[in-house]
Amino acid sequence: MSLLSIRASLLALAASVLLAACGGSSSNLPAPPVGGLSLTPGDSQVTVSWQSEPGVEYWIFAAPGSNLSLSNWLATAGSTYRLKVTSPYVMTGFSNGLTYSFFMTARVNGGPGGEATPTVSTTPRLSGTEWSAGSRLSTGTRTGLTFGTFVDTATNTVKSLYLSVGNAGSLYKAPDINNWTAVTPLVSSDLYAAGFGFAKFMAAGAAGKVIYSADAQTWTQATSITSENLNAISTNGSIAVAVGNNGSIIKSTDGITWTLAATVPSSAHLYGLAYTVAGTWVAVGAGGTLLTSYDGSNWALQTTGSTANLKAVNALVTMVGTAAGYTYVAVGEQGTVLTSNDAVKWTAQSANTSADLNDMLAINQFIAVGSGGTVITSVDGITWTQQTSNSTGNLTKMLRAENQYLVVDNTGATINSH
Repeated sequence: MSLLSIRASLLALAASVLLAACGGSSSNLPAPPVGGLSLTPGDSQVTVSWQSEPGVEYWIFAAPGSNLSLSNWLATAGSTYRLKVTSPYVMTGFSNGLTYSFFMTARVNGGPGGEATPTVSTTPRLSGTEWSAGSRLSTGTRTGLTFGTFVDTATNTVKSLYLSVGNAGSLYKAPDINNWTAVTPLVSSDLYAAGFGFAKFMAAGAAGKVIYSADAQTWTQATSITSENLNAISTNGSIAVAVGNNGSIIKSTDGITWTLAATVPSSAHLYGLAYTVAGTWVAVGAGGTLLTSYDGSNWALQTTGSTANLKAVNALVTMVGTAAGYTYVAVGEQGTVLTSNDAVKWTAQSANTSADLNDMLAINQFIAVGSGGTVITSVDGITWTQQTSNSTGNLTKMLRAENQYLVVDNTGATINSH
């Protein structure tokens, strides 16, 4: 099917939705929600809330711009809609910094739509600028976080789940960031890191222990192949890699059977790990150590020019015209920030902070967290902005899931940003 015919089909579908939305002037049509729509902008998303009535079906219409209505929605470039939604509803796929308008119609039993709500507008923006206090975890001084999905056999449905791990093998799961339930620990040793891949939740920690689970409830211990503490774990869909003390690196293609990396040219403790958008594995550690790999098994030592303990690393795609490039960033103690375009040659940057930076993510922008409640953001890794986190704790670990950030400190207190 040609692009032209695909577009024609999509326009025909949109036209049918629009016609269904226009229900006429009958007095028995459902009224729009009392109070209209309330919008909360987020990172590439908008949360739409309204006062629902029992038995009423709601449709949301949205498009770029500020003068949206039923009469011009279909002709507006970028128009979109969601059918049979419930409040609050998160609409994703928007561009940050661009204003979008929204309105809603209601109907009963699939009938014609009633009068539209007044149009309201908002502008999605990058997360990490506004932070709120969240629930407290009971994982102790060092927490690992991950997010994944599993099949609930009782209902035969796919469900999303957060996982936190920590001291004495503690395990907690949650359907959202505010409702955590303890899971019976499998091991008694500390767990430092968590990841999700191969339809499995995985956790790693002290003495090289690795455990895995399909549902975060029933856990199995993998055969240990190292006695070194494992500090970080990451996956790329094909392999999982965990790194730890004394240059230990192990890998797996299923989360169950693990093998030692073939070549590791350093015996330094490794604290952070990422599989980057460039297709490169990067591990960082003590004394400015930085290793790179293209397969997770054979690693090369790179010169960073830093002696600081590096804690986290990641990368973003950068566009130069139509060509894609990459910006790598590594962060560590005493406000250390290093940048690179190839993960080989590294340059020190100023983050305008002396705080220890303990973790970092790169999704739309770089966000690093650290001691004293420090949260800093950057779109290029060079110019950093300090954000108000509403925390004074030593922020140690962060997770991005469901278009929100979750950060935990060394007491288990959390903050989050949408």
